[in-house]
Amino acid sequence: MKKFATLLILIAVATLIAGCVKEESKAGYIEIKDMAGRTVKIPENVERVATLFPANLRIIVMLNATDKVVGVSNYFDRYGDKLEDALAYPELLKAERIGSVNEPDMEKIAELKPDVIFIESAYAQIADTIEKNTGVPVVCINTSIYSGKLNDFYETIRLVAKILGKEERAEEIIEYLDSEIKNVTKRVEDIPKEQKPKVFLSNWAYRYGIGWTVKNYAPIDLIARNVAENIPAHYMEVTKEQIIEWNPDAIFIHGYKGKSAVDEILNDPALQQVKAVEEGKVYGLFGPFIGYDPKTMIVDLYWAAKVLYPERFEDVDVMKKGEEMFTFFYGEKGAEVFHEVIKNRGVYLSRELTPQ
Repeated sequence: MKKFATLLILIAVATLIAGCVKEESKAGYIEIKDMAGRTVKIPENVERVATLFPANLRIIVMLNATDKVVGVSNYFDRYGDKLEDALAYPELLKAERIGSVNEPDMEKIAELKPDVIFIESAYAQIADTIEKNTGVPVVCINTSIYSGKLNDFYETIRLVAKILGKEERAEEIIEYLDSEIKNVTKRVEDIPKEQKPKVFLSNWAYRYGIGWTVKNYAPIDLIARNVAENIPAHYMEVTKEQIIEWNPDAIFIHGYKGKSAVDEILNDPALQQVKAVEEGKVYGLFGPFIGYDPKTMIVDLYWAAKVLYPERFEDVDVMKKGEEMFTFFYGEKGAEVFHEVIKNRGVYLSRELTPQ
């Protein structure tokens, strides 16, 4: 009888434990609302993450969560030596490839089974497809800091930090970026907008020529007048006649073609009457590289400010500022990574800064 009673007690205890485990399992998930407005159920403790776009990975690395990365995009196979995160953390090159944002590898994702995948909000429909086909939660985020909508970007950092348990680091990043931006903007805040220089950004001069431009670009919008701010689309091609009519004081290009892209504009017969060309004020910028990067955006901001307001930024050494920026995110190897990025991407800013 005693044996039977003991058996009943053991069964009861086992049942109780099983019930607790089941309840704990239910409690091991939380629901979050992502940047696309989707409700996503994710593990409470996220230890394994994957991304389909380098810009999304940048946020994870910025938050010092590189050790959680188990899957990266196929971009790493082609651009590994040009992506700053891979240069700083070569172990990322050993992570599984899970396709790209346009062609996710469903089979590999299902096999890898990360706790969560991060993807750009513009691809919310693909996020739904991935979840449906693999059962892996996908969180949409906005990584664009170039639009100047800094609060949206800061919200993204805080969301990813909450998921990864890196809230303290997120606030450090936001405070740092905000202070750097204000250090530039406060120096020109007394200048009325109509008196600030007119700037044209040749967004893809290194690939398609001078005409392609954007209506928003924070390193310009925060301190100058973007002549293309009223174009009907965010990104489009304009004619040389339009550029002549705008008559910008300075022209910036994304400098991945090197000095030759600047020379093509300076030597273009059709543009000789443009003030920026007449005065030789055509310069390179970092710009985006397979998505947005707040590190190089800040360097671009300082560089544009020094070009447009040299007397107000005499104390700024742009290359040292870049080294400082990368050191904040990558530690003691940051300065080396900064110069590797310039070299490997073939970045051209100016004859003085990046001679070619």
